[in-house]
Amino acid sequence: MRRWASRVVAAALVAVAFVGAARAESAGEVREMLGIGSKDVLSGSVLTARVLPGDAKQVVAVTTYFTGKRGEADAVNVRLDVFRREGERLVSLYARDLGAENGGYVGRGEVELVDLDGDQVNEIVITYDDARSPVVSRRAAEVIVREPSGFRVAWSGETEYDATRAARDVPSERRDRFVRTLDVASTLKTRGVTLFFRKKVIAVAGERLPEPKEVVETFPLRTAPEF
Repeated sequence: MRRWASRVVAAALVAVAFVGAARAESAGEVREMLGIGSKDVLSGSVLTARVLPGDAKQVVAVTTYFTGKRGEADAVNVRLDVFRREGERLVSLYARDLGAENGGYVGRGEVELVDLDGDQVNEIVITYDDARSPVVSRRAAEVIVREPSGFRVAWSGETEYDATRAARDVPSERRDRFVRTLDVASTLKTRGVTLFFRKKVIAVAGERLPEPKEVVETFPLRTAPEF
């Protein structure tokens, strides 16, 4: 078990994909597919990797862009899109309009592809700003897995949260501040059954701790594989 875990941890750390992996032509193709002009793009990541079983690689993109609307809520949007290639064109496999889902107030979308169970297929980790509250700083996140029925959000929550200034709007027990980091190595040791996070708590109920406290959190990700 330890030998298997060491191998897959090393492989996953190599497999984590960043913006530099994107091809310039893919970014242009994605913008064309979405009907977004290059001048309207605030930031974007286009990654090419396997997020489906098989030898073919897919294109995964997150795009933060000006919508052309004037409202405070909907002037900026974030989209997540997964495509497959058919010859010279891209075909949509999965699409999320995060502004529409959250009632607007989204921004700064980012994506990483990480193999969390050692099966050589990457899971999708997306993060974005949720600015619905002017006094709560929230960086929302989702871990998306592929199952036979399609893509599924296996976990959602915050990677950054600060409600210490929200004395009137948030109950005292929720006026916390923390940073949450995905623990890939520990998750891999369970073969992707349990999702591990390391959470650094900075303030609780509006009170800053003398020293940040780190706790380990676990969440279900998949059912245990059968042998």
